[in-house]
Amino acid sequence: MEEEIFTELVAKKLSGEITPDELAEFNRLIAGNISFQKEYESMRSYWAQDDEPYDNMVGILKKIKQRAGITDTDENTASVIEIQRPKNSRLRLRSIAAAAIALIVLSASFYFFRINTPGNTGSTRLSELKTKNGSIAKIRLADGTLVTLNALSTLTYPKNFTGKTREVFLNGEAFFDVAKDHNHPFIVHTNQSDIQVLGTAFDIKSYKNDPQFEATLFRGSIQATLKDNPAIKVILKPTDKLLIQHTSYSLTKETYFDDSNTLNIETAWMNNKLIFKNEPFEQLANSLERKYGNNIFFKNDVLKSIKFTGEFEKEDINQILLSLQIVTRFNYKISGNNIYIF
Repeated sequence: MEEEIFTELVAKKLSGEITPDELAEFNRLIAGNISFQKEYESMRSYWAQDDEPYDNMVGILKKIKQRAGITDTDENTASVIEIQRPKNSRLRLRSIAAAAIALIVLSASFYFFRINTPGNTGSTRLSELKTKNGSIAKIRLADGTLVTLNALSTLTYPKNFTGKTREVFLNGEAFFDVAKDHNHPFIVHTNQSDIQVLGTAFDIKSYKNDPQFEATLFRGSIQATLKDNPAIKVILKPTDKLLIQHTSYSLTKETYFDDSNTLNIETAWMNNKLIFKNEPFEQLANSLERKYGNNIFFKNDVLKSIKFTGEFEKEDINQILLSLQIVTRFNYKISGNNIYIF
């Protein structure tokens, strides 16, 4: 466990993204471990070489993969094909190496376990992909389905689909472009609803700390079954948006930021944009936490229900809060990684 933590902290330290608390943990780890000290010095020496940035990359990444216990996947299995960070992140030559290390570290969050899944007999070996705050991952599943995973989300999926259905589990937000297979329906399990499709494109937002579940259909058709009331099955057609709160649900339409119908709020996150319309401050705070990695606390509960409309892309969280202050009077204080709204 310490080896995985050390590997992640090295990547953060070399890329300049380590927090004070993480730096303290990093110093503790290397203080009592000669192997960690030698490995860090080796990577740090490489980091200082600007002229030949890629000469030792293969060896370094191989070493990191060995430490993380990562093996190369077969061509026919699901694979991560892209990791993105917000466009306003600083990107220098050496940061390319950091991104490569971060990709390997993220790959270490894949693990296999045994679980019984609906629609299949016996046990199925599943993999798990997790994204951190501020990160977006794309993965192509074994059947050809392309999944784009938003920040702080978890997708659990099988190495290969077997049985009569293709089933995955989602906690967070993801856009699914499902490969057509009329003989094997594709099912997404979430805390609030099970979504069944054949071949379609849709977005699901199912974060545990958000007040409601959202499913927006862009192509094809989907059927949603409410977890708290399995007798309720809702069929969506393109542009439909399903909202679920506890045992109740409602149908609306996909949302655009303005009358031009060019900025779709449901999928803006795929382009690293933050777009919201008449959104309560508390819910907006959840999105800000996922995008920027801060912890936001309200000292005044009245502020939680104030609604905002806005569009941001390259702004940092301080600039966003300053912009929101122009619309509504409130104060905030940033202390380390915490933000206090009052």
